[in-house]
Amino acid sequence: MNNRMKGLVLFLILVMVAEVAVLAGTANFAPTTYNPAVGEDITFTVCQTCLSYDAVSYNWDFDGDGTYEVSTTEPIIEHAFSEPGFVAVTLRVDEGGGRYATCRKGMLVGESPLFAVRDVAPDESGSILVQVTVSARSEVSAVGLEETVPIGWQWEILDAANAVTKKEGQDLQILWMSPIEVGDSWTVTYRLYPSRGSGSPHLAGAVSGYAESRVKTSVCGDLDIGQ
Repeated sequence: MNNRMKGLVLFLILVMVAEVAVLAGTANFAPTTYNPAVGEDITFTVCQTCLSYDAVSYNWDFDGDGTYEVSTTEPIIEHAFSEPGFVAVTLRVDEGGGRYATCRKGMLVGESPLFAVRDVAPDESGSILVQVTVSARSEVSAVGLEETVPIGWQWEILDAANAVTKKEGQDLQILWMSPIEVGDSWTVTYRLYPSRGSGSPHLAGAVSGYAESRVKTSVCGDLDIGQ
């Protein structure tokens, strides 16, 4: 086989791979809570309508080590975490024919006076709507939220929930001057505008404040954009 023919074969293979990737659906799942207690049974439910094809299997990585420990044909599964702390749970859906769709979400295991959950919603315009809800289980003062956005992406605050905002490099910083009371929630809404060819479609963030001592936890919920 000459070099020209090899190049043509390689091109056709790349086209077929790209077509398979396009055909893959969008994976998504919802836990019963993003802040379970250690040992608490949590139900994870896969979004069936998000997929392009019927799933062959649902594969779960519950400890964030990159290995899928559980494979099942059922779209609902229960799991309990044995250790406290932040963990990224990943679902990989095998739709057959080489089609895979993945979804990754953060969980905060164990009691915390302060935690936050992120919801990411891409829209038809190509921009990304992001909502972060901060909740308190005790009174917390000097509450701050910091979100790290992909390199080169632009952002627009739509609702700061009466907070002061600023941007430092790739970090969107939000600070509340008033304490958050027990049982209260604040929701920050912002929009992201992707930059083609730059940045990574992932988000990371942390919420912090002072209860009896300083508390800082990673933002739970959606960690990826456009999955």
